[in-house]
Amino acid sequence: MDSSRRSHRARRGWRLSWRVSLASFLVPLVLVLGSLVYQLWLRDDRLELAVVDRGTGQPLVGASVETPSGIFRTDEAGRVRVPRSPGATIRVSTPDHDAVTFDAGSEARRLRIALRSNVVRGAVVRANDGEPIAGVTVRAEREGTTVTRTVTDGTGRYVLRGVPEGAALVFEHADFATERLVLATDQVTADVSMRPDVLRGVVRDVQGQPVAALVAASSGWTQADAEGGFRLKGVTAGERIVVKAAGYRAVTTTVPDNFSLDVTLEPIVVRGIYVSALVASKPEALEKRLQLVDRTELNAVVIDLKDSTGHVYYETKVQLAHEIGAVRPILQPAELVRSLKARGIYTIARIVVFEDPLLAEARPDWAIRDRTTGGAWRTWNGVAWVNAYRREVWQYNIALAVEAAGLGFDEIQLDYIRFPTDGPLQKADYGVPHTVENRTAAIGTFLRSVHEALLPTPAYLGADIFGLTMWELSDSGIGQNLEIVVQTVDYVCPMLYPSHFWSGSLGFDIPNDHPYEVMRWSLENGLERVPAARAKFRPWLQDFSYGPGKPYGPEEVRAQIRAVYDAGLHSWMLWNADSVYQEAALEAAG
Repeated sequence: MDSSRRSHRARRGWRLSWRVSLASFLVPLVLVLGSLVYQLWLRDDRLELAVVDRGTGQPLVGASVETPSGIFRTDEAGRVRVPRSPGATIRVSTPDHDAVTFDAGSEARRLRIALRSNVVRGAVVRANDGEPIAGVTVRAEREGTTVTRTVTDGTGRYVLRGVPEGAALVFEHADFATERLVLATDQVTADVSMRPDVLRGVVRDVQGQPVAALVAASSGWTQADAEGGFRLKGVTAGERIVVKAAGYRAVTTTVPDNFSLDVTLEPIVVRGIYVSALVASKPEALEKRLQLVDRTELNAVVIDLKDSTGHVYYETKVQLAHEIGAVRPILQPAELVRSLKARGIYTIARIVVFEDPLLAEARPDWAIRDRTTGGAWRTWNGVAWVNAYRREVWQYNIALAVEAAGLGFDEIQLDYIRFPTDGPLQKADYGVPHTVENRTAAIGTFLRSVHEALLPTPAYLGADIFGLTMWELSDSGIGQNLEIVVQTVDYVCPMLYPSHFWSGSLGFDIPNDHPYEVMRWSLENGLERVPAARAKFRPWLQDFSYGPGKPYGPEEVRAQIRAVYDAGLHSWMLWNADSVYQEAALEAAG
């Protein structure tokens, strides 16, 4: 028993001794190995990278890491270890992300590399019903330059790649208003709704025939085609639309919710008389002329708002008119227009443009200069003219025209839209070469500017021209060329007064004695030159006596009216500076 116990204790002692010996061996070994591992780790010159998406923080698998030692790929955790190469650079890239380049000699052993996604996805739908829009051009632009673009598919979706940081997305479609979206930092989705902005329709007359009318909104205008069809872009539902064509009453309406609009235009014949501002300011005198309109075939009046003195005859809001002392408020035009329209009268506002001595004296730098004196150039009667090349003069008269349209006039008629004809013309200094090309360009561009300013209004634009312009193929030195003028206005109003044709004109010693022939032949000649503009012609007729030849009575006035009809036209106006007209020349109201 004792022997057995001694043997057991001996074995236990041996095992304990063995374990102590093993421990005394392993501990130093572990310490040595740990030291070796530590030393190896210290000597490891590799860099550990974690590559992630900058916006989401998710690892990017398979990202390419380009080093001087080769190309490495990130693992499923977005990690990779690469050798260091002091002085060199490492480039990290992956599809649909911006690449990042950095110094490979960084002291850090672990780096987190965040790559920005340069792909934006989204859907484009209609604002009114949420339906997808195919064919939308989606482009990214930065600093005004397009960088990349794509187009939405049949479901209205898009994927735009290569979008730079700080870019804006622009969404464009022929039938919708352009949308622009500035992307937020790391934004990768952008859904957009687009508002319809194209009005389509057809313009016809009361017989159902197409009319190539002008269709205008505040944002722009278009012209219907030969079939009457039109497409006007840039409009909104409920916006005011004006439809006009020479020979028809203007129509004012609004853009319907379905952006489809058919318009019927009613024809109009204008037969008017001129009424000076002084006459129009006196109720009894004006009523006498209006009763003449009521009793006869007349249906329109032309009233001065600004005449050749330069005075503006109402309380205008155009500040320049007040600054130069031009305002002489003897008319209440808005009330006048309302009362005339209540009687069924077509209202025309007359504005004299370039014979404006008040403006010329107040703004001498806008006037025609005398090259011999340096002062204002003047006619033989001492009247200063403004320079038709000066755009400041244009803007002044455009402002008055637009204001007159806002007062409710059916038409704005411009007179003296020309360069002067009497005076020492060889002394006139316009500041530019006074060539045919420059003269006609100035008058044409001015008229076009007025016309475009009036397009969004129901008011038409008329232009008075010399009677000789119907015959003269150039510009007679005054800047009026028939072919140019008819392109820029709604109505052309030649002043075909027989008394103003010189001896020998049209083969007559005294043209004044041949009112029918002068009127008809002049109209036919002009119509032959611009046959497509037939509806635009409305001549001024002479209802006064002037110069050599017989005095003008009812027979001479009526002869001119017959000539208008025989030339294939229907509208005309009578001129008398004193606004006195011969009722015997007119047919009674029907």
